[in-house]
Amino acid sequence: ADHIVLGDTLGDGKTFDGHRDRKFHYMLSNPPFGVEWKPEENYVKKEHADLGFSGRFGPGLPRINDGSLLFLLHMISKMHPSPENNGDGSKIAIIFNGSPLFTGDAGSGESNIRRWIIENDLLDAIVALPDQLFYNTGISTYIWFVSNKKPQERKGKVQLIDATRFYQKMKKSLGNKRNEISDTQIEEITKIYADYKH
Repeated sequence: ADHIVLGDTLGDGKTFDGHRDRKFHYMLSNPPFGVEWKPEENYVKKEHADLGFSGRFGPGLPRINDGSLLFLLHMISKMHPSPENNGDGSKIAIIFNGSPLFTGDAGSGESNIRRWIIENDLLDAIVALPDQLFYNTGISTYIWFVSNKKPQERKGKVQLIDATRFYQKMKKSLGNKRNEISDTQIEEITKIYADYKH
């Protein structure tokens, strides 16, 4: 609990990156889906303009009505240098809805961020999850695995895993949550990822 920093992750004018000088080997996040970043707009745009790639948001800025990719860029800025750059490297897992995957025409902020992530070979895998897994929404969700320490056989590639049928119905639904993934199914999805076969 001593390491929890209160405030706005993206910056609200009062806080700036509560873990500014820290890097992490592993990061997990489930940021809010489709939340606009208007309250942080001035701060984020200023950091983007002033710091560019020295800051967290160098690759670009998404549309104001969905800040999901800003959370991923924030986490990428916390990665240790890659083994090629004499570091340990890092791994990230982040849960998104479909918006970061599909929105934004070529040349838009979202498109530029996705392109930068792929051109820098950071995107390791995307797992499509079943719908109705969360209490407050029934939408489809995806886990993005991002890494700057891919093993040789994964370099230059992105693994796509369709896990949409790996679920069981709950005996009693909780809000929009009607499905769950069993431990056995989690093991199977993990094996698909680890085996790295079509």
